Amino acid sequence: MSDPASVSEQASQEPNPVAAELFEQRLAAMTQERLLHDGKRNMWLAHHWPADYHERCVKIGKRHVCRRCAALYPLGLLVAVLSAYGLAPWPKSFDPWPIWIFSIPATVVYCGEALGLMRYRVRLQVGTTLLAAAAFGRALGYEFVERWSPMFWQPIFVFGLIWFLATLLGKYRQMGPALPRD
Repeated sequence: MSDPASVSEQASQEPNPVAAELFEQRLAAMTQERLLHDGKRNMWLAHHWPADYHERCVKIGKRHVCRRCAALYPLGLLVAVLSAYGLAPWPKSFDPWPIWIFSIPATVVYCGEALGLMRYRVRLQVGTTLLAAAAFGRALGYEFVERWSPMFWQPIFVFGLIWFLATLLGKYRQMGPALPRD
């Protein structure tokens, strides 16, 4: 049995600073591992890291969902189904111009954000995404009716490539030069 006086003496001593530092480091590592695990698990719905959830995502139930996707896909699919059944948001004679033109504002906003030329603004993102959703849905309606429709695949390829390149360039600019220059 321990002497009660020695137990109370040990309890009143200062904590070991080395042990406290090791504990803090391990706790931080475990927290980072958990965030990484959660981020990977939720990436298919959010495709943003947990640190960006508060700005870039909406919470639906217990899951974080990308705000842009939450605006784009439901409206796009609704417009596509209606367009496939002949209830398009504009006359067929106007196509393909609205499909291309309505995609431009969302592309400008996305590229501006990705390249660091403009700050993220929720209303601007959602507004331009809803406009693009109408264009996406109209084009997808063509794809529903005619497989490999150029009305769908041409804008998808062009704007998808622009968004992809803007993302790559933006990430490259954030990282800076990878190798030191002589």
